[in-house]
Amino acid sequence: MLSLKTLISAAFLTATALANSQIAVYWGQNGYSGQDRLSTYCESSNMDIVLLSFLNDFPEALNVNFANQCGGTFPDSDLLHCDFIGEDIKTCQSLGKKVLLSLGGAIGTYGFDNEKSATDFADVLWNKFGGGCDDERPFDDAVVDGFDFDIESGADTGYAQLAIALREKFAEDSSKSYYLSAAPQCVYPDAYVGELIAEVPLDYIFIQFYNNYCQVKGSFNFDTWQKFAESAPNPNVQLFVGVPGGPNDKIGGVVNQEELAEALETIKCDSNFAGVSLWDASGAYQDCDGKGAFLDQVRDILDILDTEECKASIKSLEPSSNFYSNSSVSATASDSVSSTVNDSLSATINVQTITDIHSTVVTITSCSENKCSATPVTTGYVVVTDVNTVYTTYCPLTNTAVTVTCLSPQSTVTVTTVCNKEKCQTITKTVPVDALPTNGGIVAVGSSKSAVPTSARPSNGTVPVYTVEGSGSSTVAIWSTISLLMLAALF
Repeated sequence: MLSLKTLISAAFLTATALANSQIAVYWGQNGYSGQDRLSTYCESSNMDIVLLSFLNDFPEALNVNFANQCGGTFPDSDLLHCDFIGEDIKTCQSLGKKVLLSLGGAIGTYGFDNEKSATDFADVLWNKFGGGCDDERPFDDAVVDGFDFDIESGADTGYAQLAIALREKFAEDSSKSYYLSAAPQCVYPDAYVGELIAEVPLDYIFIQFYNNYCQVKGSFNFDTWQKFAESAPNPNVQLFVGVPGGPNDKIGGVVNQEELAEALETIKCDSNFAGVSLWDASGAYQDCDGKGAFLDQVRDILDILDTEECKASIKSLEPSSNFYSNSSVSATASDSVSSTVNDSLSATINVQTITDIHSTVVTITSCSENKCSATPVTTGYVVVTDVNTVYTTYCPLTNTAVTVTCLSPQSTVTVTTVCNKEKCQTITKTVPVDALPTNGGIVAVGSSKSAVPTSARPSNGTVPVYTVEGSGSSTVAIWSTISLLMLAALF
């Protein structure tokens, strides 16, 4: 039996949507030539996340590679010392950019022989690039905001274990937020980070929709990744559409502004769509077609995407098919609405005004002496003022006496706020169990609407019910763990 708190939390998280206008840029490999220092790119307000590419030699002979941007080494060492990149990292962070160090790449010597060596490597990453300490830190005292897994060769051994170990390291530093991401090929599942993304809660996934048949202009399969995200270890993982930063004969899957806009239009309401990632900065900041830098063109696309229709996409949590059986059931939430997630992952939900509001019947079911009964409360717009109930008990609702196993009887208190004609009234209804009838039933709303069955284990607190029936055929239901939810109801 799922606790009510678990159900509410799941619904709240799924209803929490993701900002879908972010842009991430890979920097470091000078893919289009003319690569400038990192801070130059961070001056643009159109870029949100920068991925330093790459740490491409590990765990032995540890080293980074940033093409024309770093060449000096530490004394008596082959490890590159990129002090001015460290300065630029701090500059980028001061401008609100997240800076992640990307592991792997197409060229390098990396990989683990076993899971233990991968787990141990978390200490090295943390001490040399994160919040730890080491005599040889390539970026000096600059601390990256996390790590990206762009694994494109070797075996997949150990990467999931490394990511889990890094999460433990992140917990040691409460001074800032840290992030984990992966950059799989668009083919699902990915050959190198498939296990990682399936087992570890990631913050971002930068999907490479290029150099593959599933590129944007090919068999674009973002829907496959969206379905994965809905059951991912982090169901709020943010998915980015990765495309080349500009025309490049060496890269398959180059798209122009119009082609990218057409593809994004088809996925703009997908709950995990977060934006676009570009390979790489040296191309994305160039004007290759006379229309301005491709980075700016992508920003224009994301800014003009009409996402208003997405905000009304919350659907009701439909009862399980065996809701009326004698067995327990679980509830899941699969659809969500676009909103905003800030850096600390705390959420703000944009609740839209719903027209054509009808009366709703809320059915509170209580159990006593091996019997269940339903007490209907007809309301207008219901506002939850408190949530204390801990467990959910599903009982069969029929017009005849039934035998069930029930918990100790207690009074049920229902607090509702009814609003009509710009006036609201708070109604508190206390129903002792011994005062309830022994037979229960379902109460209908008119001839075409059925009551919304809701049952909860009796408690001494408020029974949380928030049900709104709006225009269209679906019922909108939102459950929240917030102790005080203020919502204006317009009729």
